[in-house]
Amino acid sequence: MADAVFIVLLLLHVGSIIAWMGGATLFVSVLAPSLRRMSPASRGEFTLSVLPSYMRFIGGSSIAAAVAGLALYAYITQVATSLAPSGSGLIYIQIGAVVTLIVLLIAFGVLIPTSRKLVGLLKMSQKQATPGGDAATSAQAASMQKRLGMAARLGVFLLALTLILMIVGASI
Repeated sequence: MADAVFIVLLLLHVGSIIAWMGGATLFVSVLAPSLRRMSPASRGEFTLSVLPSYMRFIGGSSIAAAVAGLALYAYITQVATSLAPSGSGLIYIQIGAVVTLIVLLIAFGVLIPTSRKLVGLLKMSQKQATPGGDAATSAQAASMQKRLGMAARLGVFLLALTLILMIVGASI
């Protein structure tokens, strides 16, 4: 029977992964396509009201998943070694951890900074409604939204790959 520390760490890790992957998948499959169909004014208001809290959620759940995963890895390899996967399974888990770090770099190096810039740009454009600046601002906002969409799709793909690696590693 597994011990309580293992169960708690496993639940924290899996729960935060579900939140992270679910949030990322929601963005890629629902939010980004919906934003493309909105008018520029509606898209701007929606982005201003949703994107900051969404990115806080993604940042928090991704950090929680990584920290809980590291704690779980340390626990099964240092304390409860009987719970550790086999040597051949451990390599899959380690590769999955590296892929997770890549996704974290994408999230904190591209997604979150780009979303902050986009929110700042949209707030600025609301304050100064100049006819000539609207086209340039719209083009910048569209470019940032495209970057967000591409980074999110890559992140979801890599998270799915990580999930597969972790499942394979834990079951070998």
